[in-house]
Amino acid sequence: MIQFAVSFILGIVFEKVFHLGWSVALLVCLISVTTFLFSRFSKIFLIIGLAFALGILRMSFINNSSDANLSKLIGQKISFEAIVSDEPDVRDASARYTTRPHGSKSLVLLVADRFPEFKYGDRIKVSGKLDLPKNFQNDNGTEFDYTSYLAKDKIHFLVYRPEIKKLESGGENKLVASLYALKNIFINKISNIVPEPNSSLIAGIIFGVKQSLGQELLDDFKKVGLIHIVVLSGYNITIIAAGVFWLTSVFAKRNLGFVFSVILILLFALMVGFSATVARAVIMALISILALYLGRPSDALRWLFIAGLFMLVWNPLLLFYDPSFQLSFMATLGLILFSEIIDKKFISQVIKLALKTGIPISFIVFFEKIKMREIISSTLAVQLFILPLLVKMSGFISVISFLINPLLLPLTPAVMAFGALTGAFGLLPFIGGILSWPFGAISYILTQIIIYLTEFSANLPLATFQTGSISLWFILVWYLAYGILFMKLRKNYFQSSAN
Repeated sequence: MIQFAVSFILGIVFEKVFHLGWSVALLVCLISVTTFLFSRFSKIFLIIGLAFALGILRMSFINNSSDANLSKLIGQKISFEAIVSDEPDVRDASARYTTRPHGSKSLVLLVADRFPEFKYGDRIKVSGKLDLPKNFQNDNGTEFDYTSYLAKDKIHFLVYRPEIKKLESGGENKLVASLYALKNIFINKISNIVPEPNSSLIAGIIFGVKQSLGQELLDDFKKVGLIHIVVLSGYNITIIAAGVFWLTSVFAKRNLGFVFSVILILLFALMVGFSATVARAVIMALISILALYLGRPSDALRWLFIAGLFMLVWNPLLLFYDPSFQLSFMATLGLILFSEIIDKKFISQVIKLALKTGIPISFIVFFEKIKMREIISSTLAVQLFILPLLVKMSGFISVISFLINPLLLPLTPAVMAFGALTGAFGLLPFIGGILSWPFGAISYILTQIIIYLTEFSANLPLATFQTGSISLWFILVWYLAYGILFMKLRKNYFQSSAN
């Protein structure tokens, strides 16, 4: 199955680069079948060839064209009725609404004023100048393909600062709307107990919302490599899922830790609305938990590629234009391949060195008992493996992140737990504020530690190393080096285990 999935992905990439169409896919199929029937090649060659052809075929038949009628109106002021089809992206001074115009196959993104507010499912009337999204260049010199990023979700048009009038509510899925409403109430209950920016940090860690953190603090999180904990990405869900599994395993049996972690991840998915992005990230996180629970990387690796295969069959453009999919897939892959090796080859040596320097053995025992060894090895495995992608996206290497991530990431499951308890008890009538206060106080202390160390570390000399824009070929070579390193370390690991 892994060979099939990899060949399918290569077929998608081949068609994306060369645009040769279905005829090449048919040719590859014929060559594969003929070679299988009239030569001594094993059936694996047939499977690889057919998978490659199917990848070409799927990519060649993708239809991502924009609405022809709306395309004729680019640059003109228009008026149309639409449904708010996704949860609003609310920021400090603006709000972004993904809308589905009546009778159109394309979605339109509205960049509107912060107030008045509109909700998921609202039917609205929009008036404004219709435009096309444009790519933009980050401060570090890297260009973000914003047009393709939006187009993968069929968002082809943009209206900036439109006039919006609400016509009615409840035009979309009632269950999803209820979940979004519950999440907003939950966040408000946390804000009633915990002051800013700590309450926004809790909301960011739990739900991926970060509108009140402020740009300066967000920049500091980027510098120290912790921005992933306050955005909804597969990376942070994978890290948090691993931390939750190991921490719950401290207080319960491994089986109960696995069950509790799965339940927590599914509850998280429901609270944030179970959008396509969340669903992909949650699937990867569940596979990560399965890998840690089973202790058999080969089984988890197989499920990872099966999950990735189905996601790319559904939408091949995720492979090129969805950072969340890329980060979640590679984070899970890094966790499966490298966490055990880092634990045995690196963490073990650090512990031996610590004992030689006179650190009390009782501290090491406590370190092992609370599963810090596993949490740190999982964090480093993920961080190292997604580093090429982060450099490609951000244009810099966060040197300080290799110290800060293992130090602060173990706090994020605790922030999630106490923040969730703050919101949950806050929902209770009359006594909710009193019952939630102790959990809010603990959440405040934990987030204050994260904020203080983040701001301190971000201002250290040489905290980051600017790389600027790097090519895709450099990234591929980087991952090839990881593959060679993995094969060498795995060989040495098994040899030492046998001895």
